[in-house]
Amino acid sequence: MIAVCLLLALNIPGQQPSPAFRFEKTNQILLDVGPKGSFDSCQAKYPSIMKVGDEWWMWYNGRTNDCYTGSIGLAISSDGLKWTKANGGKPIFPHGPRESFDSSKVDHPTVLQFNDRFHMWYTTGDDKSIYTIGYATSRNGVHWTRENDSRPVLTAGKKGAFDDRMVLHPSAVRDGTGMLHLWYNGVGPSGSFRVGHATSRDGVHWDRQNNGKPVLEPSQVGEFKEDYVYNVHVRIGEGKFHMWYSAAAETYGSGGHNCLTYASSENGTHWTKDSVPTLISGPRNSIDFYATFACFTVRREDGLWMYYSAADNKDNYRVSLAKQK
Repeated sequence: MIAVCLLLALNIPGQQPSPAFRFEKTNQILLDVGPKGSFDSCQAKYPSIMKVGDEWWMWYNGRTNDCYTGSIGLAISSDGLKWTKANGGKPIFPHGPRESFDSSKVDHPTVLQFNDRFHMWYTTGDDKSIYTIGYATSRNGVHWTRENDSRPVLTAGKKGAFDDRMVLHPSAVRDGTGMLHLWYNGVGPSGSFRVGHATSRDGVHWDRQNNGKPVLEPSQVGEFKEDYVYNVHVRIGEGKFHMWYSAAAETYGSGGHNCLTYASSENGTHWTKDSVPTLISGPRNSIDFYATFACFTVRREDGLWMYYSAADNKDNYRVSLAKQK
């Protein structure tokens, strides 16, 4: 699914504007794939991270040997750098049984904690690769219960809408009033990803915002011509919403460059994109040559830490880290 971009990593003084948030890659893999036969033997990506007590917890998506079947795992760290997979390296939230709405994969978790529970929204895939968004809760962050009678909480939109084929890749936040916000990818008539916005009071019943139209679409960002936008991460701070989204184009040389770009919003619906990407894929033979995307930021004493999904080829996805300068 990862495509490529038209932006070269130019850094010419006086000619290239700086991003609103500057990050420096560590060029290290913090969460690697598991051994052959494990649930995450092919891919370990899509981190969702929070502080739980004195520890950092990372929920992530793993793909097994076929690089398709997915479940959700948990890794724990005392410092945010060295991570240990919990549950003996087994998934803490496996995909469902055959013919269920999430039989082929549970994917792209976004986890919040409030009202004495952990709440997770995630991409679901069935036997026919129909993607929807599911919801599960947990008292301890490890053992999860599917809500809404084990049915999706967000499905494809009305015919002709930007998301009338499928919805996936959620990112959730809860604002100061208790309102839940969900940004998600929709696929519809365009055949490629756009970003929608929905709100909810209970996590089950969601109201599409912006009259059901996308709130983020591809555009020209500096020298980067976006063909689609996807895998967003949103956080709240300084009285507004902050988003980093993944963007890609269809053709660029022989590699697989794509980008993470920042956008801001006062209401979660109307977004202003940065003038240049925040991070782009690395050079040939780097850990993220094929993909730099699907990030999650956490606030540390020295600034924001951006964990992101990195790939050096089309199958080998792992989690790396960039730190705010």
